[in-house]
Amino acid sequence: MSNFDNDLSAALSADDKAFLDDLEGGRGLFDQLGATMRGPMRFWSYLITVVTFLWFLGALYCGWQAIQAEQVRETILWSAGLLLSFQAVGLLKMWMFDRMNLLSLLAEMKKIELRVAQLGEPRS
Repeated sequence: MSNFDNDLSAALSADDKAFLDDLEGGRGLFDQLGATMRGPMRFWSYLITVVTFLWFLGALYCGWQAIQAEQVRETILWSAGLLLSFQAVGLLKMWMFDRMNLLSLLAEMKKIELRVAQLGEPRS
Protein backbone atom coordinates (compact mmCIF):
# COMPACT_ATOMS: atom_id res chain seq x y z
CA MET A 1 0.00 0.00 0.00
CA SER A 2 1.11 3.55 -0.70
CA ASN A 3 1.41 6.38 1.80
CA PHE A 4 -1.85 7.77 0.49
CA ASP A 5 -3.63 4.51 1.27
CA ASN A 6 -2.14 4.42 4.76
CA ASP A 7 -3.10 8.05 5.43
CA LEU A 8 -6.55 7.42 4.04
CA SER A 9 -7.06 4.38 6.27
CA ALA A 10 -5.99 6.35 9.33
CA ALA A 11 -8.41 9.19 8.57
CA LEU A 12 -11.47 7.01 7.98
CA SER A 13 -14.14 6.23 10.49
CA ALA A 14 -15.18 2.60 10.94
CA ASP A 15 -18.25 3.15 8.74
CA ASP A 16 -16.18 4.72 5.97
CA LYS A 17 -13.68 1.85 6.12
CA ALA A 18 -16.41 -0.75 5.88
CA PHE A 19 -18.04 1.12 2.99
CA LEU A 20 -14.81 1.41 0.98
CA ASP A 21 -13.70 -2.16 1.75
CA ASP A 22 -17.02 -3.33 0.36
CA LEU A 23 -16.33 -1.45 -2.88
CA GLU A 24 -12.68 -2.35 -3.42
CA GLY A 25 -13.16 -5.66 -5.20
CA GLY A 26 -14.67 -4.21 -8.36
CA ARG A 27 -18.13 -5.50 -7.63
CA GLY A 28 -20.00 -7.37 -10.32
CA LEU A 29 -23.65 -7.15 -11.25
CA PHE A 30 -24.92 -9.55 -8.60
CA ASP A 31 -22.80 -7.95 -5.89
CA GLN A 32 -24.23 -4.55 -6.80
CA LEU A 33 -27.73 -5.99 -6.85
CA GLY A 34 -27.11 -7.49 -3.40
CA ALA A 35 -25.92 -4.08 -2.17
CA THR A 36 -29.34 -2.63 -3.00
CA MET A 37 -30.86 -5.17 -0.62
CA ARG A 38 -28.99 -3.62 2.33
CA GLY A 39 -29.27 -0.19 3.87
CA PRO A 40 -32.19 2.13 4.48
CA MET A 41 -33.93 1.37 1.16
CA ARG A 42 -33.86 -2.42 1.48
CA PHE A 43 -37.62 -2.66 2.06
CA TRP A 44 -38.28 -0.91 -1.25
CA SER A 45 -35.71 -3.01 -3.06
CA TYR A 46 -37.31 -6.23 -1.84
CA LEU A 47 -40.77 -4.90 -2.66
CA ILE A 48 -39.74 -3.90 -6.19
CA THR A 49 -38.15 -7.33 -6.73
CA VAL A 50 -41.34 -9.14 -5.69
CA VAL A 51 -43.61 -6.82 -7.69
CA THR A 52 -41.38 -7.20 -10.77
CA PHE A 53 -41.63 -10.98 -10.51
CA LEU A 54 -45.41 -10.79 -10.16
CA TRP A 55 -45.69 -8.51 -13.21
CA PHE A 56 -43.53 -10.99 -15.14
CA LEU A 57 -45.84 -13.85 -14.17
CA GLY A 58 -48.77 -11.69 -15.26
CA ALA A 59 -47.06 -11.10 -18.61
CA LEU A 60 -46.61 -14.84 -19.10
CA TYR A 61 -50.27 -15.42 -18.26
CA CYS A 62 -51.42 -12.70 -20.66
CA GLY A 63 -49.23 -14.12 -23.41
CA TRP A 64 -50.62 -17.61 -22.87
CA GLN A 65 -54.19 -16.32 -22.87
CA ALA A 66 -53.54 -14.34 -26.08
CA ILE A 67 -52.34 -17.52 -27.78
CA GLN A 68 -55.31 -19.52 -26.52
CA ALA A 69 -57.96 -16.86 -27.31
CA GLU A 70 -60.58 -17.85 -29.84
CA GLN A 71 -61.76 -14.37 -30.85
CA VAL A 72 -59.75 -11.51 -32.29
CA ARG A 73 -61.03 -9.08 -29.64
CA GLU A 74 -59.81 -11.35 -26.83
CA THR A 75 -56.45 -11.76 -28.54
CA ILE A 76 -56.05 -7.99 -28.82
CA LEU A 77 -57.00 -7.39 -25.18
CA TRP A 78 -54.70 -10.12 -23.83
CA SER A 79 -51.90 -8.83 -26.07
CA ALA A 80 -52.43 -5.33 -24.67
CA GLY A 81 -52.15 -6.82 -21.18
CA LEU A 82 -48.93 -8.53 -22.25
CA LEU A 83 -47.45 -5.26 -23.51
CA LEU A 84 -48.52 -3.39 -20.37
CA SER A 85 -47.01 -6.09 -18.17
CA PHE A 86 -43.68 -6.05 -20.00
CA GLN A 87 -43.57 -2.26 -19.80
CA ALA A 88 -44.16 -2.47 -16.05
CA VAL A 89 -41.37 -5.04 -15.72
CA GLY A 90 -39.04 -2.80 -17.72
CA LEU A 91 -39.80 0.28 -15.65
CA LEU A 92 -39.36 -1.57 -12.37
CA LYS A 93 -36.03 -2.98 -13.55
CA MET A 94 -34.99 0.56 -14.53
CA TRP A 95 -35.71 1.67 -10.95
CA MET A 96 -33.54 -1.13 -9.61
CA PHE A 97 -30.66 -0.34 -11.98
CA ASP A 98 -30.95 3.36 -11.13
CA ARG A 99 -30.64 2.42 -7.48
CA MET A 100 -27.52 0.38 -8.25
CA ASN A 101 -26.12 3.34 -10.19
CA LEU A 102 -26.83 5.66 -7.27
CA LEU A 103 -24.88 3.43 -4.90
CA SER A 104 -21.92 3.35 -7.30
CA LEU A 105 -22.06 7.13 -7.61
CA LEU A 106 -22.13 7.53 -3.83
CA ALA A 107 -19.04 5.35 -3.56
CA GLU A 108 -17.15 7.50 -6.05
CA MET A 109 -18.27 10.68 -4.29
CA LYS A 110 -17.03 9.28 -0.98
CA LYS A 111 -13.63 8.58 -2.54
CA ILE A 112 -13.44 12.13 -3.92
CA GLU A 113 -14.50 13.56 -0.56
CA LEU A 114 -11.72 11.67 1.17
CA ARG A 115 -9.15 12.86 -1.37
CA VAL A 116 -10.26 16.48 -0.95
CA ALA A 117 -10.04 16.09 2.83
CA GLN A 118 -6.51 14.81 2.40
CA LEU A 119 -5.59 17.89 0.34
CA GLY A 120 -6.53 20.12 3.29
CA GLU A 121 -4.17 18.32 5.66
CA PRO A 122 -0.60 19.56 6.00
CA ARG A 123 2.00 17.34 4.33
CA SER A 124 4.57 15.61 6.47
